[in-house]
Amino acid sequence: MHMRCDMKPFTDKRVRQAMALTINREVIVKGLFRGRAPVANDSPFAAVFPSSDLTVPQRKLDIAKAKQLLGEAGLPNGFDITLTTEKYMEIPDLAVVVQNAAKAIGVRVQLKVESQDLYYGSGTFGKSDWLDSPLGITDYGHRGMPNVFLNAPLTSAGTWNAAHFKNPQYDKLVSDFVAALDVTSQKKISGDIQRLLLDETPVAIPYFYDHLILTRANVSGVRYNAMSQMWFDHATVGA
Repeated sequence: MHMRCDMKPFTDKRVRQAMALTINREVIVKGLFRGRAPVANDSPFAAVFPSSDLTVPQRKLDIAKAKQLLGEAGLPNGFDITLTTEKYMEIPDLAVVVQNAAKAIGVRVQLKVESQDLYYGSGTFGKSDWLDSPLGITDYGHRGMPNVFLNAPLTSAGTWNAAHFKNPQYDKLVSDFVAALDVTSQKKISGDIQRLLLDETPVAIPYFYDHLILTRANVSGVRYNAMSQMWFDHATVGA
């Protein structure tokens, strides 16, 4: 869920933090996925990536803190905003969850749920509801490493930067992460990136997807990822 950092009220990071604090991630995972999805922490660093620093504290539902932040931002009575998103899988249901959650802090969200053709438009700034809307929800497919998610949606020059987030410190950290030559170095930098994103909150990422495959009951050791890539080097077939 992106929040445009260059448009009021999301120019104030306290407002963005408040919105993220209204999201009950555990309830979403249970309700939308019957528990078959890992909770996320508002950054692209899923547990599936070896470079993810999993010691960064998890953001949790905190309505009292969210109300406090809105008050400090000069919006004690909330605000009106339109959330634009796409008709795809569970995304419209998630939009309703966000809409209802925001009511707890006085934020009045109107939903605009479009076909994917309308939502993505030309996929360029100025010609895309995805990239131009002040508040929106977008699905992302899996990649073998987090680099694409760190760059395109979040760096200052990112081609998918729907949040219009521009932060030189973040850009430098991503550059350092991509240049790191070992997982230990990447993991340290990933912790710094996660803490920065939790503070700035240009996006809220409430969950990732579990990717499920089926094999015969006598087959074991098949490895796979959510890009439908499969490895059989450790596969065995029993009797």
